[in-house]
Amino acid sequence: MRRLRVARALPLGDSKMTSSLLPVSILGIVIVSYIALRPFSVQVRRWFDFVCFIAASVILFRHQTALLPDSAAPANATPLWLHAVAAIWWLLGARVLVAIMSFTLNHNRRWREARLFPDLTAAAIYASAVLVVLISVLALPIGGLLATSGVLAIVLGLALQNTLADVFAGIAFGIEAPFNVGDRISLGDKTEGTVVQMNWRSIRILTDGDDVAIVPNSVVAKSDIVNRSSPTRVRSAFIELSSPAASSPEQVIDTLKQATILCPTILAVPASSAVLTRIGSRKSRYRVSFSVADTEHLSSTKDQLLRHARRQLYYSGLYFPRDASAERGGSAVLPLLEDITLFEALGAEQMAELAAHLTPRSLEPGEVLFVQGGTEATLFIIASGILQVSQNSDHSGSQIVGSIGGGDYIGEVSLLTGSPYAATATARTHCRLYGLDCNVIKPLLAANTDLFAEFDRSARRGLAILNRAVAVRATNDNAGQSLLSRIRAFF
Repeated sequence: MRRLRVARALPLGDSKMTSSLLPVSILGIVIVSYIALRPFSVQVRRWFDFVCFIAASVILFRHQTALLPDSAAPANATPLWLHAVAAIWWLLGARVLVAIMSFTLNHNRRWREARLFPDLTAAAIYASAVLVVLISVLALPIGGLLATSGVLAIVLGLALQNTLADVFAGIAFGIEAPFNVGDRISLGDKTEGTVVQMNWRSIRILTDGDDVAIVPNSVVAKSDIVNRSSPTRVRSAFIELSSPAASSPEQVIDTLKQATILCPTILAVPASSAVLTRIGSRKSRYRVSFSVADTEHLSSTKDQLLRHARRQLYYSGLYFPRDASAERGGSAVLPLLEDITLFEALGAEQMAELAAHLTPRSLEPGEVLFVQGGTEATLFIIASGILQVSQNSDHSGSQIVGSIGGGDYIGEVSLLTGSPYAATATARTHCRLYGLDCNVIKPLLAANTDLFAEFDRSARRGLAILNRAVAVRATNDNAGQSLLSRIRAFF
C-alpha cells in the first residue's frame, strides 16, 4: 500500500514541475527569439511581434481564457502556462500598438522629428501593459513593492533631477508648443537657428554655420525664446551708418531710401524707412530699417545694403565733403571715370579728355533713357538716382531685370561695337547722369592702336564683375564673335 501511494505521488510531482517549467519555457523561447532577431531589420522584428501576438490570441481563444481573470474565481482555475501566455499577449499587444503608432506618425515629417510625444506615449503604453500583467494576470501582491518604490523614487529623483527637469520641460513644450520642428528660433543671445528635432531630453538646432546645437530642454525653458517663424517668417532689421554733419539730412535720407531699391531681397511691404538718429559736430548718424522674407536673407541683405548705401552717398557727394574748387572746369566727374573698369588703362590726360566731352543729362521719374534695340552707341554713367532695367521677350513679355544706381555705368558694349541695347532703361527716381558718345573715343583709338586690346580686356572684366549683373543684361554681347574684332570693325 505504501509503495502504491509513492508511485501515485511521483506523477503528480512531475506534473507540477512540468506546469511550473512550461511558462518559464515559453518566456525563455520568446526572449531568445528577440535576441536572435536583433540583427534583422525593424520590419522583420515587427512582423515577428505580430505573428506571436496572433498565435497567443489563438491559444487564449481555444482555451477560453480571459485576458483579465475574474478575481472571484479560484486561484488555480486557470493553468499557470495560460497565465504566462496571457502576460505575453499583453506585452506583445503593447509592442504591436507602439509599432502601429510609429508607422502612422512616421508618415508625418513634423511628428517624425518631434520625438517627444511618440516616446512618452510608448512609455505610457508599456507601463500600462506591465501593470495589467502584474496586477490582473499574474495577481502578484505589489503593495509592498509600491511602498518600497516610493523610497526608490526619491533616491532616483535626486540622482536624476537634471534629466527629469529636461523631461518635464519637454512635456511643457509639447503642451504649450512655443515652436515646432522647422521653425527658426533664438535662445537669448547664444543660439539661433532652425529646429530640426525635438525629443524627451533636448532639442536640436541647425545654426547658420551648418552646425547642430543640442540644447537640453531645461536650458531652453530658462532662456528667452523668440520664434522667428511666427506669425510669419518675415524678419525686420536695420543698419546704421554715418554721414558728414554738413550734408543735408533730407538728401541723405532720400539717398538711403534709394539704396534700398537696389537690394532685390528687401520687401516692398512693409516699406523701408530711413531716419536721423543722432546729430554731431562732425558727423550725423542715420538708421535704415528694412524687412526680408526669411532670416536666411538677412546677413547678405545687410552686407548688400551697406555697400549700396555707402556707394550712393559717395557719388551723391553726401559721404565725404567735396572741395568746391575741384568741381570747377568739369573735373567733378573725374572720380566717376576713374572708378569705371572700362577706362582703367587710360592715363590722366586721356581721362581729362574724356571728362571734357561728357554730356550731362537729367531724368525725371518714369522718363526713358534708351529703349531695347536702340543704337545710340553711347555709354551712360550714373552720378545719382536709380535706373530700372527691363527686357521684353516674345514668351514672357516685359520683365524687370533690376536696378542700378550712382557710380554704375551701362552700355559699354554698345559704345565699343555699336550693337543695339538689349534692354530698356527707365528712371525710377530723379537721375543725374553723363553720356559718352563713341565719337569721343575714336581719336584715342586712332592715336594708340594698343587701346583696342585694352578696351577688350577691360570691357570683359567689367562684364564679369559680380555687382554689375543688372547692367550686363542691357548689353548685346554675341558670344560667337570676338569682342576685339567687333571693336576693330566698328571703329
